[in-house]
Amino acid sequence: MKRKSRLFYLALSVFLPPIGIIMLAATDLILSQENLKTLARLYVENFTENLASHLDSMENSPVYTDIFFESAFGGNSEIGHYMLFRRLPAFFAVMNSDGVPIYCSERLRDIVEKVSPPLPIGMAREIYSPSGEQFTIAVLPSEGGKFTVAGAISWRDMPKTATMAMYLWPLMIVFAAAWGTFSLRHLWQMVIHPIQKLEEEVSNLRWGYEKLSEAPINAIPDIRNMQSALIEVSKNTMKTMTVNRICMNDLVSVQEDERTTISRDIHDGPIQDVTALIQRIYLARRPDNTEEDSRRELDLAEKIALATVKEMRALCDFLNPPWLELGLSQALTELTERQSLQYGVRIFLGVDDTLNLSDAVTLAFFRVVQEAVTNSVRHGEAKNIWVDVKRNDDGEIELTVQDDGHGFDMPEGEIAELRFEGHRGLSNMEERMTLAGGRLKIISYPGEGTCIRGLIP
Repeated sequence: MKRKSRLFYLALSVFLPPIGIIMLAATDLILSQENLKTLARLYVENFTENLASHLDSMENSPVYTDIFFESAFGGNSEIGHYMLFRRLPAFFAVMNSDGVPIYCSERLRDIVEKVSPPLPIGMAREIYSPSGEQFTIAVLPSEGGKFTVAGAISWRDMPKTATMAMYLWPLMIVFAAAWGTFSLRHLWQMVIHPIQKLEEEVSNLRWGYEKLSEAPINAIPDIRNMQSALIEVSKNTMKTMTVNRICMNDLVSVQEDERTTISRDIHDGPIQDVTALIQRIYLARRPDNTEEDSRRELDLAEKIALATVKEMRALCDFLNPPWLELGLSQALTELTERQSLQYGVRIFLGVDDTLNLSDAVTLAFFRVVQEAVTNSVRHGEAKNIWVDVKRNDDGEIELTVQDDGHGFDMPEGEIAELRFEGHRGLSNMEERMTLAGGRLKIISYPGEGTCIRGLIP
């Protein structure tokens, strides 16, 4: 209901202004037409009244012929007056008391002689001649009653702009209405309906699980651009949700793997050692043992106990390295020496001891180096690895891990997308740097090794 109400008010706000403009234009044209007719009638009535008065002043003349009127009006059958910004010719006819024309302008002859019934005397009105020409005509008697004077103007002589507006305004209104209807229909098809359709699709979309339809919509370019932007947003949301799900799965998987590894290490190491320790104590307590036999078994039990303690400490050091408390330089030194012995590679370490790093950055750099060296050996089969920590020219703290391994094709896009291709270690390193407030850059080409940079502002 709310959506329909919004559409109704939107359509109302769009449709009312042009409808109002059309109605105002129609009203203005109609009033202009009526005003023009009123002005023409006043003009004709004044002209005819003046002419009748002029004839009354000559009523004692014995002859009323064409010669008399030609001499009286200078030989002109058309008398011009100023009206509507131009000279407008007026035509007249003079009839005697019996209605017989004494003088008649040629343009009025058809009306005076052929129009039936006779023209009424009084106020001016509009009439069409037998030839179809429109006139505004007034018929008035002279004061003495001996003459009847008909004065007229032709609408054909009126200013073109006025007559065109009068005759063509219905067509103009129809054209304006048709154009307005077409425009509103086009607005509905190209703007309102596409927005309504897009809104409905977006409202029903399960963000992160679905993407908008890529079928092009018939709309203006701005709405099509909006659709394209929403499609990209829905794709990116799906991609982000997918990456998050993969990260969660990886997190659970890593946790389970770590639990399995720790369980296996404890079972294969300390538990076996403790079992051997119990066995030696049991042998030392045998009743038939001599004092020498018991001492020998207890010595072996002590050695097993010391080995078990050492193994448990190594496991604890792996889970939570105590060297981190000594600073990054000492922690990386201990880490790289152990990895160098474990993997049989040469690791060259350089750390600026003047750097004052937080615990979070120290831990992030430590884990990045740990993961990067492991990847270099396992995947790149590197023989030499260079680890360097310093402050670069931009004032950032920069960690660099460079190897001489095989390298790989670095895909385009974000590093998090590498999870899709199975490179979880690289994505984990980026997450470490992000949590520490930094960023990670990876540069690698086949046959040219790999360079990993961690940058902290």
